[in-house]
Amino acid sequence: MKHTHILILSFIAMALVISCSKEVTEPNNTNTARSTTISNLPADTGKTGHFTFFRLSDSSFVELSDSNTAKWDLGFASTTIIVNSGVRGPGQGAAIVLRQTDFNSVTEAPETGWVTETQLAPPAIPTGSDNGWYHYDGAAQTITAIPGVVLLIRTSDGKYAKLQVISYYKDAPQVIDPNDKTRMYTFRYVYQPDGTKKFQ
Repeated sequence: MKHTHILILSFIAMALVISCSKEVTEPNNTNTARSTTISNLPADTGKTGHFTFFRLSDSSFVELSDSNTAKWDLGFASTTIIVNSGVRGPGQGAAIVLRQTDFNSVTEAPETGWVTETQLAPPAIPTGSDNGWYHYDGAAQTITAIPGVVLLIRTSDGKYAKLQVISYYKDAPQVIDPNDKTRMYTFRYVYQPDGTKKFQ
């Protein structure tokens, strides 16, 4: 029985890696801010029953067994994105939601304004239509990323990143069909590994 359980966990981990891809658009230098695009990150809690945990430093998934550690930075479940801090985990994670801005023009994270996970709800990155990163169109029954919203992230180990959600649908279609597969995040981010708040 134990052996079967291990095989199932291994299969799930492999499925996550296969279903999600990344594209590094700048040199992967350990001392340089780099831009990465993640495609089709799965966040279907209806099937998994838990968050998909993700680490920004190496664009990797973190196993559910490590959800109570500082190994992950972000958790994705449906339209909810959490950071590793407070009631969610032992990390230094925090977030700021910037509105009406351009992703490329955000060159530095601020000193103040950071929100941590002090309670299960609401999370540090607000949920609900037009409250955080997305808009829900009830008539069309679609979820779209709000243009001009950039999420600033303090990682579990106190580094900084800026992130923008591009799509909530598989393969990020230009025109959304309400029947398209949802809970498949495409997003881009710039991670600064040197500990400073600058993204250039």
